[in-house]
Parts: sequence; structure tokens; C-alpha cells
Amino acid sequence: MRMRVTAVLAATVLALAGCDNGGSAVETRERSAAEPVGLLAAEAVEDTVDAPVEAAKPPVTANRRETADAKVQRLYERNGAAFGAKSADDYLQKVRAFTEETPKGTETVKRPNGDTLFYQASTNTFAVVDRNGVPRTMFKPDDGPTYWAEQKERAPTFGQRRNASRSAE
Repeated sequence: MRMRVTAVLAATVLALAGCDNGGSAVETRERSAAEPVGLLAAEAVEDTVDAPVEAAKPPVTANRRETADAKVQRLYERNGAAFGAKSADDYLQKVRAFTEETPKGTETVKRPNGDTLFYQASTNTFAVVDRNGVPRTMFKPDDGPTYWAEQKERAPTFGQRRNASRSAE
């Protein structure tokens, strides 16, 4: 037994003696200023960690009944022809162009939930985007000016329960 312990101890001493204290993957204080490679990389990582990451916006708002892609397709099928859209993607581009670069003469109204309503009387175009600017819909109402007047009138109380207004009286 004593012989075995001595052999293991001797092997350990020989193995350690073979170490030449060469290069290390771990940064030490003994590195010269000419080699700040590890520090620069760490600083670069810290800078990118602090930078805000912007999530990609969905094409349109989704809901419980349909995905955003299904909604784009449905809106295109219902309203695309009125805007001369050749595909669902073309319709979506027209919606974005109208809501992101609002044409002159377009009226806007905000709802309490953050939605913004757009109406351009000259083209009879009505659109809605959510608080993040993600489109909800765009169409040409049958009776545009009347529809717009109704939407403007309802906007301040949109989403509020009707019982709440009755109980206040």
C-alpha cells in the first residue's frame, strides 16, 4: 500500500514538473498593455448588451381567431380590389404606405386604447393602427363621411363599458 501511494505521488510530481508555465487561456495581471485583447472583447460585449434590441413588428395585429398572416389574407380578399392590390403582400404594402406616410388631407383621431384612426376623404380611405403603429385594417367605407363622423364621435369612449356610463347618471 505504501508503495502504491509513493508511486502515485511520484507520478504527480513528475507531471507537475513537466508544466513549463507557458501560455494560458486565462487572463493574468502579468500581461502587457500591448495585449488587451480580452478586455476589448469584453467591452464590446458589454456595449452590445446595453444596446436596445428592437423586436420586429408583425405585419398586422393578430387576434384569438386568426394569425397575422391569415388576417392579411382575409383583409386582402375583402378590401384589396378597392386599392388595386394584386396580392396580400401588395395590399399590406399599401396599408403601410398609407399609415406610415400619411397623405396630405388625412384626418386622425386617437382612441383611449392607443389606436389611431385615419381617414382621407379625397380617396375615401379609412385605416386603423394600434399603439405601436401595427396596422389593424384599411378599407373604403360605403358611406365614408358618415362612417368617419361616427368613428370620431365614438373614439373618446371606445372600449368602455356602456354600463359604466349609465351608472354615472
